[in-house]
Amino acid sequence: MICFDVSALTKARLGTSLTLNVDIGPHKLTDLEVDFLRGTIQVVRVHGGLLVRGTVGSQLGLECVRCLELFSLPITLELEETFRLPEAGPRQDTSYAVSDDGWLDLAPLLREQAWVAIPMKPLCSPDCKGLCPQCGANLNLESCTCDRVRVDPRLALLKDLL
Repeated sequence: MICFDVSALTKARLGTSLTLNVDIGPHKLTDLEVDFLRGTIQVVRVHGGLLVRGTVGSQLGLECVRCLELFSLPITLELEETFRLPEAGPRQDTSYAVSDDGWLDLAPLLREQAWVAIPMKPLCSPDCKGLCPQCGANLNLESCTCDRVRVDPRLALLKDLL
């Protein structure tokens, strides 16, 4: 949990703000591990809740889809979300809420934004060569002597005609 006490803001007048500094080492966001979280977040009292805005930098450990090697991907999380106050009651337009005792848990929001920041096909580098389909060698680290020309066995008879 990445919690901050915002109980003073829950009773403050509209427009009152608080700046939070986030600097956390390796952390597990439920099903996602980040190497660090660093940034500044501004919390502003708005009608029925707290507006959370800020930028948090992080780094994720991912596996390349081509060569299957682990690599670190730097990401920047842009946050802008309204947290519902406990006395405001449930609303459909807000997914997050401040706890009854005035604590703001940013972990679910950061987790969601981190998942959105992960590319569909993470690559260790844009020019990753991947693995050899025959011997499985990592072509970024070594070359192999496998025959690169593969002919579909259904079309092998056509090769003889040429």
